Amino acid sequence: MRTFSTIFAASLCLCACAGPKEQAGAAQDEAAANAAGIAYNGEGPAERIGRAEDRADRAAADARDAQADALKDQRRVIRSRADAEADKLEDQARAIRAAARDKSDQLDQQVKALRQ
Repeated sequence: MRTFSTIFAASLCLCACAGPKEQAGAAQDEAAANAAGIAYNGEGPAERIGRAEDRADRAAADARDAQADALKDQRRVIRSRADAEADKLEDQARAIRAAARDKSDQLDQQVKALRQ
């Protein structure tokens, strides 16, 4: 019983490492071997094809993740540039308001001087 438990645990570990297409391929190979009356040795053509497809799927997923990360980085850059530009415009607006206030104060002084 202990040997069976060890083998069962080991097979679970192996199945957990295999992707879904590799597992489906292994099931296909096992079914084909059983139908042909041959002992299944755990490594058939459908399993190898499934493993390759799983690798391709993982690579495609990694590429999509990298593309998504690049888009997020681009978004951050655009927002940072917009924030910097907005800060610059706010500084310019403050300077324009201050200049207008100074000019207004000068004109106010001229009005007071004329009225005296």
